[in-house]
Amino acid sequence: MKRRGFIFTLDAILALLLVTMFVVSITQINPSAQVYSTYMRSQSKYVADDALTMFRTLPLRELVPPETLEEWMTGPDPVINTTLVTPDMSPIDIVATYWATAPLFPSANLKHKAEIILGYVLNNTLKDYNYELMINNYTSPYLRKVGSNYSAARDVTPATLILSGYAYNQTPRGYMARAFLNKLGSKENTYTIRGGYIYSRTDNQNDEVIIRYIVPADAIPPDAQVEEITWFLEPAWVGSNYEIYLNGQLIWSGYVNNNRLIQDTDPSGGYALIENFHPGETNVFEVRVYKPGYDGGEDGAQYIRIRYRTSIPSTLRFTDRFYFEDVTAKYGITAWKYLFVPGEINSLSVQVAVGNVSPTTPVTLSFMFNNEVSVPLSAPCQYNSTTQVKVCYWDNATIANALASAGYNYTHISSRYTTLIVRAGNENTRYSPNIHLIGNESFVYADYTPGVLLTSYTIDVTEPITLPNQDWTRSVTINFNVPQGVTPLWVKFQFPWLYYVNYGEPSQSIRVDNPLIDPTYIYQHPPNPFIYALARVGYTRNTFDYQYNPLPNAIAPGTNTINIDLGQGYYLQPSNGDGELTYVIQGFAGYGDVFPELLRPGCSGYNITYYWSGDTFPHYVTAGDAPYCDVTAQDLLDGMDRYAVDDAIIRLFRNLGGDGTQENPILVQLPPTVNIVFVSMGNIPGLFQPITITLRVWRENG
Repeated sequence: MKRRGFIFTLDAILALLLVTMFVVSITQINPSAQVYSTYMRSQSKYVADDALTMFRTLPLRELVPPETLEEWMTGPDPVINTTLVTPDMSPIDIVATYWATAPLFPSANLKHKAEIILGYVLNNTLKDYNYELMINNYTSPYLRKVGSNYSAARDVTPATLILSGYAYNQTPRGYMARAFLNKLGSKENTYTIRGGYIYSRTDNQNDEVIIRYIVPADAIPPDAQVEEITWFLEPAWVGSNYEIYLNGQLIWSGYVNNNRLIQDTDPSGGYALIENFHPGETNVFEVRVYKPGYDGGEDGAQYIRIRYRTSIPSTLRFTDRFYFEDVTAKYGITAWKYLFVPGEINSLSVQVAVGNVSPTTPVTLSFMFNNEVSVPLSAPCQYNSTTQVKVCYWDNATIANALASAGYNYTHISSRYTTLIVRAGNENTRYSPNIHLIGNESFVYADYTPGVLLTSYTIDVTEPITLPNQDWTRSVTINFNVPQGVTPLWVKFQFPWLYYVNYGEPSQSIRVDNPLIDPTYIYQHPPNPFIYALARVGYTRNTFDYQYNPLPNAIAPGTNTINIDLGQGYYLQPSNGDGELTYVIQGFAGYGDVFPELLRPGCSGYNITYYWSGDTFPHYVTAGDAPYCDVTAQDLLDGMDRYAVDDAIIRLFRNLGGDGTQENPILVQLPPTVNIVFVSMGNIPGLFQPITITLRVWRENG
């Protein structure tokens, strides 16, 4: 028998060591980093999808300034060749036409002109991202961000669009049309202020804690007709004496032993909330709390809800500053900020300004999870001896490191409520004049990826969610409907809450269910951190499950269900709670398919009978020019397989949440004037060849 052996040469030993090191390195990969990378990749794909949709549907003239268009259309060799394309076409329609007809006009350099157009709109739309666009596997420096390097990027998922190029000088096939709103008639919307918990000691009934809630001038449009203002008070301690002011006018005063709802739906009477509110201006709600004795803690306002009607399509902004309440008090102030950032957080920083203090007055910041995580100052606070204002700052690196040292990161607080605590002054020190937490100079700055692209045709709607009429309970189930054809952004719920006995940290869970996902827990304690903001529940369409895996369909069209369960000792009160859903609809429909006819014979426009969800009566809107033909939304629905304009208007209606029929009304009321504009292209030639457009989007860091 021959014996076989292995001789360990130096090369073999080195190879074995390298293999061992490789296996060990694989076992050390951080699963949280993988989750974060997967989520960031999905967010980049949402942005890429939205950008391609915008480039496919919006006309070039709405994406490029008039002076640039004029430059492109003049000269001996214009970028926009008006014999082939027009500024009323979308950038991608122009590119498809140029790409298809380029072989027939080699001297016109049409592909390069397409690069110029696409490069311009890419650079102006995706300023905060790296990007690279490919057309049939072709790219160039015009189609990528200067300085970006796709080969060095990580975790990039592209968005791809396949469309038809148009052949030149072939038999026409028919007509295409697009439609858009040139004026919005009316929509109902809601703006809600959600207060945090405020605590400050009071020694006697003359010691007041003043909490101000500021509505910025751009929050509610100047044309708004305010229909209802609801102010819900929840005292942290029974027997508090309240005074309620709006813009300096006393609205209501009295003792609050339990929860108190102040509601005004009559502009000419009631509590004069509507009468004293000024749309389009800065409005200040103020609560003054008097509580004899040491227990001066006070919530102030659980929520202030303003329901109004406006013709402004959208005032939605993805704000990057989340302000603290403005508070003055005799003793040191503790302010709990319930922070909801509607997207994936990239970085956070915090600034706090405190007035009527000395250079040595303490100002601290912490986050609340299972335990309180203190964040050290990034640098010494700045102090102005003339104004006696102290400004303290915590930068992103300091906050991220503090969270990481406690086992947390930004994934734990993205797209859901978290709690920040600012303490200004000493709890037992009496200040004269009153210590002042300056609200408009104290804020959280958040850089985040919201996952949706807003356009000039975006219409935002925030509508209330009806909550069950339950008194104090440890479990609540809420059902709400999301209309078809809309893009849901987020939901928010807020409840009065209490606990009878401190059981430590009982179990908590939030479970969601909708047509796109099975019942899924987006939160569970344990193993997740305890929610100190347990009375405030919010999440976005793109959120995480309880293991922090990406969950892109947490809100979906159709019936959505959320179950909230608390452990022993903690109770919610749904009957006095507040819930709201925010979604966006798009007031345009891009070019669709090619149809045999443009619109019905003898018509230059339509007088359309349609229905909207606000009532059961027929409404009317015109589209195009006279002479108008009387049609119903049902007629258009029946004709959208033959007429290009019928198809475009029904697609526009569907973007508004329905098709305008009595069975499926739209979500906004349109004015009884010419407000639907349609643009057509006739003699559309036959298919030349398919064109594939791929857009890759990624952040600077990966």
